[in-house]
Amino acid sequence: MPVRNFSRLALVFVVLFAVLVLANLVPVQPFDPAWQSRIGTVLVNAGTLPLTALAFLLLARLLDAKDPLIQRRHQRFARLAIAAAIGYLLLAPLMISASLRLQSSAGSEQRSRLARAERQLDSLRRAVTQSSSSADLSSRFQSLSGPTISPAELALPLPVLKAQSSLALDQAQAQLQRQRNALPASNPLRLLPELLRNALSCLALAFGFAIFARAKNSDLSLLDSWQISLKRRRQWCARRFDRQADEADYIRQLSREGDEPPRN
Repeated sequence: MPVRNFSRLALVFVVLFAVLVLANLVPVQPFDPAWQSRIGTVLVNAGTLPLTALAFLLLARLLDAKDPLIQRRHQRFARLAIAAAIGYLLLAPLMISASLRLQSSAGSEQRSRLARAERQLDSLRRAVTQSSSSADLSSRFQSLSGPTISPAELALPLPVLKAQSSLALDQAQAQLQRQRNALPASNPLRLLPELLRNALSCLALAFGFAIFARAKNSDLSLLDSWQISLKRRRQWCARRFDRQADEADYIRQLSREGDEPPRN
């Protein structure tokens, strides 16, 4: 098989990734937590496609290092992998925030719906109490978008019709109360497995892209650069700690010398 076919196969995986993302991108609602969660999930689930493309490009580069097309394509995708690695690092907190906001908004929406239904029941109860006739009660129910009173029910005496209406409203109130009691408590720990799965997946994908990512005219991958920076940071912290320890020892030594009584 020609080596260039590995490069072409890499493009296939990239196109598949782009199609999956674009299919879920519209309508674009960047501030909607549901949209953020949906796009984040697609990016995580399809993240292995561009990683596979990078692996095929690297294989093609190793098999034919002198092919200019493969070299240019590999360098271009290696630079794009830098943005992908950083993007997946930023995606982890975004998905956590979107999941927490979705849970909060879903609970608030259900409670608001139940509150509206309870307010309507109160209005219907007042209509039952204040109505002076069966026709008046039917008119009040119709204006409040309440239950429809049939012609057979209109023929009933008003006290009987009011008693039946109150009983139906009591049953509706009991059903609303059961729905309110069934609402789950707002507990972020309930989302912990999903949050951990998304966060670890984003970190793993960022790590994978960092392996292939390379800046222009650089022989070091982004992962190697991170490791070198981390090593330098640790060395700097160690030197600072040693310097502070030496200063503390010097101060203690001066303090002991100052406490010694003068010799005659």
